[in-house]
Amino acid sequence: MRTEGRELELVVLSAAPLADPSLAIAASRAGGLGVLDLTYVRNERVATDAIARLAKYGTGRCGIKLDGSDESFLEALTDELPDAFTTAILSPADAGRLPGQVHALRRRDLRILLEAISVEEARLGEEVGVHGLIAKGHEAGGRVGEESTSILLQRLVGETKLPVFAQGGIGLHTAAACHVAGAAGVVLDAQLLLTRESLLPEETKATIRRMDGSETTCVGAELGEAVRVYARPNLSGVEDLRNASRALSQDGKARAEVVDAWREEVRTRIGWESRNGVWPIAQDAAFSSALAERFQTVGGVLGAVREAVESHVRTARAIRPLDEGSPLARSHGTRYPIVQGPMTRVSDRPAFAARVAEAGGLPFLALALLRGPEVETLLEETARTLADRPWGVGILGFVPLDLREEQLEVIRSYRPAFALIAGGRPDQALSLEREGIPTYLHVPSPGLLELFLESGARRFVFEGQECGGHVGPRSSFVLWNTMIETVLQSLSPEELGDLHVLFAGGIHDARSASMVGAAAAPLADHGAKVGALLGTAYLFTNEAVESGAVVKGMQDVAARCESTVLLESGPGHSTRCALTPYATTFERERQRLIAERRSEEELRDTLEDMNLGRLRVATKGVARHPAYGRDPEAPKLTTVSEEEQEAEGMYMLGQVAALRGASLPMADLHRDVAVGSSELLADLVEPARPDLRVRREEQPSDVAIVGMGCLLPKASDLETYWQNIEAKVDAVTEVPADRWDVRRYFDPDPKAPDKTYSRWGGFLDEVPFDPLRYGIPPSSMRSIEPLQLLTLEVVREALRDAGYAERDFPRERASVVLGVGGGVADLGQHYALRSGLPLVLDEVPESVLSQLPEWTEDSFPGILLNVAAGRVANRFDFGGVNYTVDAACASSLAAVQLAARELEAGTSDMVIAGGADTVQNPFGYLAFSKTQALSPTGRCRTFDEEAGIAGPGSLRARST
Repeated sequence: MRTEGRELELVVLSAAPLADPSLAIAASRAGGLGVLDLTYVRNERVATDAIARLAKYGTGRCGIKLDGSDESFLEALTDELPDAFTTAILSPADAGRLPGQVHALRRRDLRILLEAISVEEARLGEEVGVHGLIAKGHEAGGRVGEESTSILLQRLVGETKLPVFAQGGIGLHTAAACHVAGAAGVVLDAQLLLTRESLLPEETKATIRRMDGSETTCVGAELGEAVRVYARPNLSGVEDLRNASRALSQDGKARAEVVDAWREEVRTRIGWESRNGVWPIAQDAAFSSALAERFQTVGGVLGAVREAVESHVRTARAIRPLDEGSPLARSHGTRYPIVQGPMTRVSDRPAFAARVAEAGGLPFLALALLRGPEVETLLEETARTLADRPWGVGILGFVPLDLREEQLEVIRSYRPAFALIAGGRPDQALSLEREGIPTYLHVPSPGLLELFLESGARRFVFEGQECGGHVGPRSSFVLWNTMIETVLQSLSPEELGDLHVLFAGGIHDARSASMVGAAAAPLADHGAKVGALLGTAYLFTNEAVESGAVVKGMQDVAARCESTVLLESGPGHSTRCALTPYATTFERERQRLIAERRSEEELRDTLEDMNLGRLRVATKGVARHPAYGRDPEAPKLTTVSEEEQEAEGMYMLGQVAALRGASLPMADLHRDVAVGSSELLADLVEPARPDLRVRREEQPSDVAIVGMGCLLPKASDLETYWQNIEAKVDAVTEVPADRWDVRRYFDPDPKAPDKTYSRWGGFLDEVPFDPLRYGIPPSSMRSIEPLQLLTLEVVREALRDAGYAERDFPRERASVVLGVGGGVADLGQHYALRSGLPLVLDEVPESVLSQLPEWTEDSFPGILLNVAAGRVANRFDFGGVNYTVDAACASSLAAVQLAARELEAGTSDMVIAGGADTVQNPFGYLAFSKTQALSPTGRCRTFDEEAGIAGPGSLRARST
């Protein structure tokens, strides 16, 4: 059954703990849900002021986010919540208080979304009657759990009937992934910190602008409630939090008391000050710089997200990038675009590789630390077993040089179809490529990807932190979104055709694979070959046990796995494992060494020594015989009991283990990932868009002015104009001599024929104009009224001020309405004079004609006032209506009124509205003088009995 188009709700959180609603206001005006995040605020007056501002200036949906650990504050703020607020997001403190808080919020007729960092919290929320859940992943900022957004979203969508929103790692590409996974919406916060509405300190913004997703860390994990914050060297606030967390973990108090105390510790240190504040910032802050640069405003980003989700879904449905027989599958010579990732102590059985190949995937052997003779035995048997079916080898780029050379010598001898290097360099890959062995590189960061692309590498693995074993710092969503964007920015469409990309981290079924298909749609659309690399999912296959890749005990532990943990032996060296007795032992020893203030090197060496042999115990159920090497009769390995295996083994499992609970045939796994994901995408339709038109009886012209530009006397831009106002600058001058000779026309007697009694007015300074910027041939300039050219400049300035100069927006629904009055300007009058001279002179002297413009094909459109709007629409590629209106001195106001009606009617999404008048010639002065409309002193006295205007003329434009 096809899923009907549903709107992906966009939720925007304000920049906690600022208590500033600017981002939320902008979101509500742009069709999203603007939420004031008061998680870290405890000043009731500050909070209520911010609530009032959001209610006053937000024109759409508004919400509030509150911390459940402070019930009195929660009650005080929600008792008198304005009607504009429809949603409350609750960060739960403990199970005992949650039912009462939910009941109180429901009585206030609020939709309640529970922030859930775990499945347990989500289940509790469903029990107490919340209306929806926010799957807040490990990569998000502030309070987080262990599971990433991708994994938690999949779990909650599969377990609950409630709407689920995704928070953490949401970018243009991963938002589409969330939509196809079944998310009701996505939550944006750190992604918007550099938009024009953000009021963060400039020094803080400068730091955020440089982020790539690796600059954050989690503190407080030992309390069961980690907090993700920005971590830089010598940041005392973060270290204070670590110390507070360790102290609380040994306090012995009830969990509710510990959580309250921990949140208070966090609250006292959270802040955006550049030097001492602890920033509750997500990994996806890495997206903020590019989003702000391209789309400028909150509204621009929300529009871009909606457009990206639509286009990604449309493209993924059409291309089906992971389907059977896809471009990557054909390139690999396999049935499916699926690669079995090399797993140490698992991918070392030729029989297992054969079963992967038989099921339509591409198997890889894990050479790890095997010496040359061991590698030769393994490759010889694999080549014989798989015959002409493709297979590959996975090697480590950071092993000792002599070991790597041993391995490479054997690899060159057997020439597998593919190679994959973890921790490698482009030169290592290109060396194998020259041997005729296409080689993939694991790339953990966008900076390295740029270097690898420049070096000519074109095969990559993007593996997120959800994977089992050694992992990098970025979650799949953060890594995938960043890498997709980096590739699109670095390679031309032609170069993208050579790209092969394997996505890894949390992929195991149709839903997770469809997320990859949607996120990677732009790559596939440009010819890149896209596939999925699976690891942990294979441990659930029947063939993994049957082939001896793992023992049944390993699969049983995987089936029972509810959560995984990271075992950190040192900075940047973490291993994801199942939460088993050994994981607890490891963490206990780690905390002991930290308490003893051991050095990082000593810490790493001790913990790595602990890990030796533990993986083999888990996967194969064997351990090194204690007498081996001393007793010549003792075997190298000995079988351990099931109890010993589970107690002593280190089970390298990815987070997908929590999503699966039973074994299955490998063919079913492959078909679900490839064909199942394609069928799921085919059943989707593009998401519905919200109706952004706002209609309120009390606000008949409810529109926003988002940008302005001007050219005025003594003010060539808005900033100068405002400074002139503040400084009371008088911009009225006498008619400049280079404009026209006022002495020929001036007479103080208002009744003097053919004379003006005013010699004052407002005149523009010279304005540099580049005709080529607007596609105007320089030769046409003399035939175009300056009013039209100046209007182009002012419109460009208004678009720049609105943030639309360098970003995409729906130009086909942008219109132009200009108020243009004052009659024919200088150039038009000169043409009129030239055409009228033969009426009064039989022979017009050439000396006179030479002073007047000649008629050309550009002359007529060049002097028509109504062409000003058309020229703007043409040069800026606007597809809406364009016209001018003449209401005399009210022309610009009439243009604004008509622009507002365009917006209210929904026939335009944006309107350039403004006024333009450059009639400052003798004709204008004489016309106004004879109606006695000019001031005899050159000074405007609007409400005086001798009121008059100083002189005609000005240009203004607004982007409405």
